This record gives sequence, structure tokens and C-alpha cells, in this order.
Amino acid sequence: MVANPMQKRARNAFLLGMVITLIVCIIIGVLLYFLLVGKSIGNKERGELVTAYVLNQDVKSGDIITPSLFKKIEVYESMVPSNYIDSTKVASMQEEYVAKVDMYQNSIVTADTMSKSDQVTTADTRYVEYNMLSLPTNIAAGDYIDIRLTLSNGQDLIVVSKKEIKSILGNTIGLELSEGDILMMESAIVEAYIMPSSKLYAIQYVEPGNQTAASKTYTPTTAVQNLIAANGNIKDEAKSALQSRFDQNMRGYIDGEKRAYSADSQTNLETGIQQEIENARAAREAYLSGLTSY
Repeated sequence: MVANPMQKRARNAFLLGMVITLIVCIIIGVLLYFLLVGKSIGNKERGELVTAYVLNQDVKSGDIITPSLFKKIEVYESMVPSNYIDSTKVASMQEEYVAKVDMYQNSIVTADTMSKSDQVTTADTRYVEYNMLSLPTNIAAGDYIDIRLTLSNGQDLIVVSKKEIKSILGNTIGLELSEGDILMMESAIVEAYIMPSSKLYAIQYVEPGNQTAASKTYTPTTAVQNLIAANGNIKDEAKSALQSRFDQNMRGYIDGEKRAYSADSQTNLETGIQQEIENARAAREAYLSGLTSY
């Protein structure tokens, strides 16, 4: 029986529609497959979502790092370094830490970028100012310094090490020092006054976050050593640490240098102290003048 042309066209249209529908379904299936597989692979590569921390402001090398500087973020594990700081680490930060390098706002905080601070505030820590030091031209508040005493024979002795400059006004700098360091500084200052050819000066750290404090090599006078031993404001362990590094041979070298000034020592000392007082007065007047100018 010969098919009706209309029926034949309808059947062909139906078959064509079925083929097109099948092709479309295959294409959609392939696309869905690759989409799901690609998403699965992508999730596997990115890993799980984890909690990390970024800085909410810029910090300089040597700055104190506290949890208040952190901002919590959720991020895929593959997008952060393996040593990122997590919430457990942040919760356990009981000690002070310092930045080892300069870091910028929104930088992810990692274990390698900070270390425990050696600038621990103790019960005998006090704020003190000095105006008799030779300072570098580009020194600024926030820099870390050693204070050294250079003798006329070329010996260079470290009096205090790695202290942050808390303030600076002209030639006057403010530091936070322990009782032991204050006594060491007073001893070195007096000796620098007695020996005009000596130099008491500050020198900066380049990367304070990465650089450890230099070992102190200055040995104070016998009178100051005895004062340290009898000073009740200095803890016993701090006394032991100070006394264990005192080098009596070095003390002998310094005393030998001072003998060259024995005839003028009192005059030199009085002149130095008077100059210190005048410098302190001028710095105070400059400070007060700055307050009244606002």
C-alpha cells in the first residue's frame, strides 16, 4: 500500500524531530557531565574552606603584632600558604610577637612573618629620655637601635641593645628600659663625659624583625656593679644575667683609658652634666612650644 504523501511527510518530520531531540539531549548530557566533573575537580584542587587571617593595616618590620591587627576571612585551603595562621594559633597568642618583615594591609598572616618579641615589659621597665647620644641623620620613632660607647683606642662597646625609639624630638630620644639597662646607661654616660674623646652613639637595625638583639659588651664601673647587685628593683635572674657577662678585663681597659683624664675628670663630668641639663630644658621648651602652636 502506497503511503499517503502527507503521512510520509509527517513521519519524516517526526523522525527528524526525534533525531534533533536526541542530539540536543546528548549535547546537554555531555555539557552537564563536563560541568559536574569540572566542578568536582575544581573543588578537589581548591580544597576545603578554611579560616585564615589578614592584616587590617600596614605594619613595619619590628612592629608589635597582636590579634587586634587581624581580620578573619574564609578562603579555600589551596589559596593560602601551608603555614597560615589559623584560629587556634590566634587564640593561643599570649606573648607579644613582632613582624619579621614589612607587611601590608590584607596580607595573609603566616608563621614565618612574625616571631616572639624580646621586648617584654617587666615590672621595672621605665620610660627614659637621653639627649647626649650621637644619632643617625635618618633616625625616627619606631626604629630599633643599639647604644654603643667608642673609646679613644678604638674599642666599641655595646651598652644596651635592640631598643625601640618610642619618641624623638630634635636630639632627644625616648626609650623603655629595665632598671639594669638604666644603670648601665648612666654608667656609660658618666664615663663618656669624663672622656671627651669617647663617643656615645646610637646605631640602627636594618630589619629588626629578622635580627636578634646584639650581645652587650660594655662592663660598668665597679660601683655600678655593686649597685646592681644590691638593687632590689632588679630580679635575681636579671642580676645573674648581667653579672655573668661582666668582663673585668674589659673593665680594666676602660679604667686605663679614663686614667688619661684623671686630672680633668671632675671638670669634664660637670661640663657634660650641665650640657645635658641645658639640652633637656631646650627639648622641653620645644615640646611645649609645639603644643601651644595648635
